[in-house]
Amino acid sequence: MKKIAELGRKIILFVLPLVCGLVGLVAVEREPFLDSFYQCIGMYFINYGTTPPNVWVEIARWTAPLVTASWVVMAVGMLRRVLGSWMRYFREDSVAVYGSGPAKSILLEQLGRQGVDGGKALVPAHRYILAGPEEENFAFYREHRQELEKSRVYLQCRCLSVASAKNPRLRFFCPEENAARLFWRQRGTYALSLRQRHRLKIVFIGLEKLGEELLVRGLQNNIFVPDQHIEYHIFGDGEQFESIHPGIARMEDPVVFHREPWYAQLALLEQADLLLVLEQEGQIKLLDNLLLATTRQEIDVFAGAALTASPLAEHPRLRLFAWEQEAFGPKVVLDDILLARAKAINLRYSHLYNGVDETAENRESEWAKLDAFTRESNISAADYHPVRLEMLAEQGLSASAEKLSGETMEILAELEHIRWCRYHYLHNWTFGHPENGKRKDPIRRIHTDLIPYGELSEEDKEKDRENIRILLSVE
Repeated sequence: MKKIAELGRKIILFVLPLVCGLVGLVAVEREPFLDSFYQCIGMYFINYGTTPPNVWVEIARWTAPLVTASWVVMAVGMLRRVLGSWMRYFREDSVAVYGSGPAKSILLEQLGRQGVDGGKALVPAHRYILAGPEEENFAFYREHRQELEKSRVYLQCRCLSVASAKNPRLRFFCPEENAARLFWRQRGTYALSLRQRHRLKIVFIGLEKLGEELLVRGLQNNIFVPDQHIEYHIFGDGEQFESIHPGIARMEDPVVFHREPWYAQLALLEQADLLLVLEQEGQIKLLDNLLLATTRQEIDVFAGAALTASPLAEHPRLRLFAWEQEAFGPKVVLDDILLARAKAINLRYSHLYNGVDETAENRESEWAKLDAFTRESNISAADYHPVRLEMLAEQGLSASAEKLSGETMEILAELEHIRWCRYHYLHNWTFGHPENGKRKDPIRRIHTDLIPYGELSEEDKEKDRENIRILLSVE
């Protein structure tokens, strides 16, 4: 509808001098229509040769060149964009960006000369980022699917996981998920947990999509020792999330969804090892009240544009995380390392257990065979792996499975089992014995191995140890 309205305005502006000229020459001066039409068309390119006989022709004489000039400017601008797109395309690093709002601006600013503003038409590029609303992104992809078939496309989507796309050249990304992964990676939670002997209290003020992703990623990545106790306290509207994810209650680290407001638990906020304030309506006022009500010296704030531009952004007790700037950064959106590692893990399993050759072609074909749940499970394993490497490096231990002591291998295997269980709990799997005698029943979502590591058979423990060997062998 907007495109039609815009086109209509352009047509009206273009024909206005023609209409005025015809009114002045045909209706007022009674000149022949074809002669008048020819003179009016000529006014778009050359000046009217004589004194205009009336005001209608005078208006046409002045407006026609202006209309022509505006179309010339538009044509030059379009030609410049097209030529610029092709020049970037031949450099083999071009990225066309589509969408609206802050995401597009952030991406183009950080891409620099590599970025191409796609506008509303498909321009030549090696990669494409669709950063608009989901409906708009999917509509654009469907419209140009054939042309995009050989290009990498990164599509912003909050309702589907990165593992949902079966086309290897299509990659979904969620800014809140990106921000959550980046935050836990950058915040140094392992070092903090180590100082606190792995007894932590982490408080969220606010939830929504960003908070949900932070909680989900935190539960799967903040796993440091088997007997840790990390509490997550949520102040926000978490009733729906809690109801949809009853498996959270089966995890060793408790998650408490508070029904009372944050200011009713000031002592908890003071004691918390991490206090996260999510972006939300009225965030600036909330922070002002929080600074007044507590004396804690560090508050992690997921800042939006309004807070970043306010004087409160400079407050020494606030540690700002510009989550949109971080999550929409090209290095994050275009980063395929996580997905590539997950595919490599899956291929290594296929090689060891099914004799599949480890080739680039098989990496994609084996990945395509998986359902979305199993893909996401591999991504979860790949996402936790940097935490494992960080812990080994902190202890001065080698990341080679052959050089690890039996004790260290046992701890890593148990932590991996905990992560695996948590992934299943988050998807509402429970312990049980399938009637068909197999280890799992994906329909009923039950698995025989959803028990503490110490209760596993030696054979099952060896599978967890083998998982560690595989994970440490993958780049």
